[in-house]
Amino acid sequence: MAPRTRIHASVLAVRTLLNPPDIPISALLRARSIPNQRLVKALGISSTFVSDDPGVHDNFTREAKVLITAVSAKDGWSRLVDVAETCVNRFLQAESLEYATFVRSVTLSVVLAGLLGTDIEDLDPVDVAFVTKAINDRWAQSKSSTALTTEVLDRINHHIIRWVPDRTNPLNLIIPAYETMWRVAAIAVAYSNRNCQLRDAFISYNENPTDVQFRAFANEGTGAQPSVEAIVSEVLRLHPPTRHITRAVVVPWWKRPFVPSVDVADVEEAQKSLLFGRDPESFNPMRFHESHSAPTRDQLYAFGHGRLKCVAASWAPPAAAIITAKIMAKLDGVAFTLQEGPHIGKREGWEGWSIERV
Repeated sequence: MAPRTRIHASVLAVRTLLNPPDIPISALLRARSIPNQRLVKALGISSTFVSDDPGVHDNFTREAKVLITAVSAKDGWSRLVDVAETCVNRFLQAESLEYATFVRSVTLSVVLAGLLGTDIEDLDPVDVAFVTKAINDRWAQSKSSTALTTEVLDRINHHIIRWVPDRTNPLNLIIPAYETMWRVAAIAVAYSNRNCQLRDAFISYNENPTDVQFRAFANEGTGAQPSVEAIVSEVLRLHPPTRHITRAVVVPWWKRPFVPSVDVADVEEAQKSLLFGRDPESFNPMRFHESHSAPTRDQLYAFGHGRLKCVAASWAPPAAAIITAKIMAKLDGVAFTLQEGPHIGKREGWEGWSIERV
């Protein structure tokens, strides 16, 4: 029998579901872990996303914070910027490249080499492309009744363990960083390729990848150029990589016939509220300019909300922006161009999109 689902689509309802008052952390973890059990079989995940153990949660959070702190410090950030440029160049070796495969490959390589210390020379483009496609396919299949064989997961792990030999189950750290970031970068590039002001914002960030530049708006009036932060925030608002956040309703057995078994925060719908300004269905990064009395990045829910909010919520947008900026620097119409497909994709739906050598 399919679980009975209750949808929460308003901003207030989403906030309340994701950060309920007076609930112990163990109960929050249990409500999150039950719907995520599909990821255990699909990708072999054993992290806090599939566990209700507060100890597992504390260890994961601590390990993630150590990695993020290291790449946020000045030297670490400079290295991450260099890694992103090297990865973009490494995967731009063909006359024609499938766009989604390219962005996925660059992003996974940045996560591996930038966060986890993998040697970029060990990242064979064919192997990286296989792993990214396999992760994508298994994530999608886990949401359906498709039977998942262990052979593909074994092949994924064969490569991952070779690239990150010094950690237990590296996918625990790789999946949350990679899965969100590649789609944010892909969509940000798609919009920026169409709009010279967005393009200029990323070119400026490419040349000066600082926190000040990340937040800087340029010019005023009709020629106003949004900040890179505003562009990424608008991608997260209109195209949240996590469109729905699911929580199990855990009650005594005798109550189960009378209550929903699953609560769903409809992040995608909530972020189209008029609270986010006029014409919320349109892509407009300037809604994040202070003159619009607009929301801040903290009022977006793509990274969750409350005590279980993603630990990388502050780091991921600048990191996705660096990947975007390095790609935009190459899509100059002189060396490479972006060939658009019929519509902007999500995890899937990028058919017809390609990068072409001029």
